[in-house]
Amino acid sequence: MINQPTSNLTKNENLFSSDVHDSSLLNAIDYNNRYKLSPSQNSNNQSLAQLLNTFNSHGLNDLDKAQLMNRVDSKFLLPISFLPDLLMQLKVHYSVLEINNDRVSNYSNQYFDTPDLTFYHNHHNGKLNRFKVRRRHYLDTDTQFLEVKLKNNQKRTIKTRIKLSGAQGEHSLCGQFINEQIEGIDNNLDVSQHSGYQRIALANELRAERLTLDFNLWYKNRRGNNTIKLPGFFIAELKQAKKSKRSPFYQLMSSNTIFPTSFSKYCIGCALLYSSSIKTNRFKATLSHVAKFNRSEPISFYKSN
Repeated sequence: MINQPTSNLTKNENLFSSDVHDSSLLNAIDYNNRYKLSPSQNSNNQSLAQLLNTFNSHGLNDLDKAQLMNRVDSKFLLPISFLPDLLMQLKVHYSVLEINNDRVSNYSNQYFDTPDLTFYHNHHNGKLNRFKVRRRHYLDTDTQFLEVKLKNNQKRTIKTRIKLSGAQGEHSLCGQFINEQIEGIDNNLDVSQHSGYQRIALANELRAERLTLDFNLWYKNRRGNNTIKLPGFFIAELKQAKKSKRSPFYQLMSSNTIFPTSFSKYCIGCALLYSSSIKTNRFKATLSHVAKFNRSEPISFYKSN
């Protein structure tokens, strides 16, 4: 069930309503380049919560066409100061996921790789048909899934997963699941990285697309005693069944001359955590952007007790 926002839309915002025909929508977004993003000095949790309360909302079981376990992804990196204005301009296009009356979700991940980081190096070397394996903990619902993500040679992301319950014998079930998804891996995997972030999950069911906004990224090494915090930017990831630049979000990015970029949370985490022992050449441009975004709030490295 899609819930209504707590405040009404203004007359101008109705111009961007989801039921506007595509051609009208495109003209509206491109008209005189009016829709430019502006930075804000106030992007704290309280201000974001107030802004998100103006969105329609949906629950975990409300989406049909926008589930998108088989999809194409387009990723964009933006400074965190743009997040409030971005949300203001998107609220008539998308509903926001609400869980337990909260519209910002918290994620914790545990990534797995071989001892020599095969999955990382496959991505770094540009290998097609590459995999990621992670245990994802949805903190707000206290549910966990073991997930295998395949990026195939057609640049589609295909995600398969099983729900974890902590039951006896589950470790064997996990090994079987991974071996079914990744031929020849021989279950030779161990924890390679801990990470997490906060997420605002938006959806446009009519257009069958989802948009996730991830911010306050953090990483820990495999032992969990070295932490990196990245507060200066957020990752906007548009998920579609078929890539379309007619997406309201994609049009907004185009009108602001913001272009898609390659960004793997797992690989960037490894590059930051283990830069002295692994190749990072392929990710130098992305790492440079991350450093630039965090200049005002420097990347934080510290060791836990």
